[in-house]
Amino acid sequence: METNIILSAVLQSLLEFLLPIVAVAIISVLVSWAKLLWAKAKSWNPDATDLLEEAAKIAVTAAEQVGAAKFIDKKVYAMDIAERWLAEHGIMLDIELIDAAIEAAVYRQFNSAKSVK
Repeated sequence: METNIILSAVLQSLLEFLLPIVAVAIISVLVSWAKLLWAKAKSWNPDATDLLEEAAKIAVTAAEQVGAAKFIDKKVYAMDIAERWLAEHGIMLDIELIDAAIEAAVYRQFNSAKSVK
């Protein structure tokens, strides 16, 4: 009985030590994988990816401006703006790709000031 308690305490301590390290490693791998895929997409179709980045930047800015004045779901509004902007330019992309580009634009817009300090 006492061995189970000791073993449980040791395993718990080991997990508390290793879990943050494993989580950081997994996140690093995912970020690297996403960057690699984005680089491949840019080399495959640079015009579409440039337009997608521009649409996401415009959509995020528009959603922030409208969201400050009204009670709306900014992400839904940004998705709609980006889809319409891309459609006007003859680009039809997967909604998940547009969603990811908007998330990236939000991250860049709101975290760029933090990295400058």
